[in-house]
Amino acid sequence: MTDQVQLSTAWMRQARRTRRKVNVGWWLARSMPLLVMAGVIGFATIFILRSRGMDLGFSQLWPWVLSAFAALMIISWLLARHQFVSTSQALVRLESELQLHNALTTAVAGRGAWPSLVAAADDGWRWRWQSVSGPFLAFAGSLALAILLPVAQDAEAKGPTVEPQAWAQMEDWLEKLKEEQIVTEEEKEEQLAKISDLRDQPPEKWFSHESLNAGDTLKEQLQRDIKQLAQNLTTAERSLNALKNYADQLSVAAKEHLLKDFDQALADMKSSALELDPSLLKAIAGIDPKNMKSLSAEQMKQLSESMKKKAGACNGMCKNPGFLGDGEGEDDELAALLGLLQKEGMGEMPGKGGITRGPGTAPLTLSDEENDFGTNKNEAVSNTDMSRAQVGNMLALQDGKHEVDKTAKGPQAAGSIQNAGQGGEQVWRESLTPDEKAVLKRVFK
Repeated sequence: MTDQVQLSTAWMRQARRTRRKVNVGWWLARSMPLLVMAGVIGFATIFILRSRGMDLGFSQLWPWVLSAFAALMIISWLLARHQFVSTSQALVRLESELQLHNALTTAVAGRGAWPSLVAAADDGWRWRWQSVSGPFLAFAGSLALAILLPVAQDAEAKGPTVEPQAWAQMEDWLEKLKEEQIVTEEEKEEQLAKISDLRDQPPEKWFSHESLNAGDTLKEQLQRDIKQLAQNLTTAERSLNALKNYADQLSVAAKEHLLKDFDQALADMKSSALELDPSLLKAIAGIDPKNMKSLSAEQMKQLSESMKKKAGACNGMCKNPGFLGDGEGEDDELAALLGLLQKEGMGEMPGKGGITRGPGTAPLTLSDEENDFGTNKNEAVSNTDMSRAQVGNMLALQDGKHEVDKTAKGPQAAGSIQNAGQGGEQVWRESLTPDEKAVLKRVFK
């Protein structure tokens, strides 16, 4: 290989190195603003997503980061390509820096010899690594900071910190019902599941019209069930008390009425939407109200206290009336009502509520005494004061007949003319056709 060939290869290698340096420099110059902007946007996006509860880490983000970086570099290359230099332009740059006076361009054109290779062939460009590396470090640091920066608790996107009041109140009711052993754990969980369905919706919809309406409806239904359960327990306890302790004072009709009340209350408790505790329901259902003597005083006292305690808890929630008595003289109201029931004969007087309500509505009876209210007597009404009379008021009413002229008259001629008229009147009194009348009207205006 001759010296000229070696020199040509060495100078062309140096020119290509210069070309790559220049082109990479333009590429990086175009990418730096894009990297800084992408770092800011990436930091904001990742931080907002993390503040809203999303769990983002390097393992989840690195494919997206690499894809975004590759897209940015491709875009910057497309923007910088029109500024790229060729190999011949790189040779000109070397000639200018090394003061070769167009020797390389002449040699490439075959018009001259290749100059000797300079020991330190420098194109005059130096890399400023601080400026070049800054945008890349800013891009990577922004993304790393967005991932590693702790998110403050108050910065997390939460739903409302306060739930609708009806939910907490229903949960408190159910907890008290379970503590008092009025309902089972299964019944409590079933009711709580209905509240959870409302809580599972997006927090921003908790206080919407539909959500509040559904919560209020569920609360009213639960309150009605608790109230009905309290009333049934009250009725059952009252009936058993009366049959156990005051059976001798009651008539047959009163006893039948109390038995009917007890059976109805027991049936309602069995079919209630709010299921009563099975142990209590079994104890109540196991009592034969027709044979209360088989139940000892201790058993009756224990069952009565249990029913009163459980119904009292329900009454405290729903503000219902309490019990009428315990059958042991602690409440004189029950004895007074039983005495009144006995006096009324269980149906001879209208009911007044409670165990004295009688057979229903008051009976309608016909009296033997006739009441004369004078409805068959007609009296005339007159008023001579016309100062306040109004148009349309009737002043008088009387009987009358039309006055008819009964004078007989014979046939008479009709259509004869008494006066033929004169002048213009005579013209217009002639019998003319409509066309003739129209002509006359046009002529004689």
